[in-house]
Amino acid sequence: MGRKHKINSLFLKFKGTVLTFFFLFFITILPTYAHDDHGKMIEASNPYPDISVNITEDASSNYQLDFKLKNFKLIVEGQSISTDINSGHIFLFINNKKEIMIDKVDFLLNKDLLKKGKNELFIMLMDQNHYLYTKGGRIIYVSKRIYIK
Repeated sequence: MGRKHKINSLFLKFKGTVLTFFFLFFITILPTYAHDDHGKMIEASNPYPDISVNITEDASSNYQLDFKLKNFKLIVEGQSISTDINSGHIFLFINNKKEIMIDKVDFLLNKDLLKKGKNELFIMLMDQNHYLYTKGGRIIYVSKRIYIK
């Protein structure tokens, strides 16, 4: 049982590394169909922004995403204002396919956007020009999984 556990543990680490590689490949190399600027990066300013999310399932099996932001100002999509540092919107990337721009700290994710089984959510911060914020050259993001039966 110990050997089997080690093999499973190594497989899970390898799988996580591969998923991270594909995620970074899709957002930095391949252009997206919605906005060609996605994937370009901009260094955030100190104090650096941070994002976390709490996900809960509601009565209709949709998912409520409640974002917690530090040192980041949300701007309504399409609003033309002078560029503030560490400001913009939240970029939700679902299963390396679906892209959603969010400009509120709470968002209802429709279950129809998810597939059966494991769903990967990558949540990043973007400026109003759709550049991904980085800290030390690394994208500021949080990832979550939702499993659908």
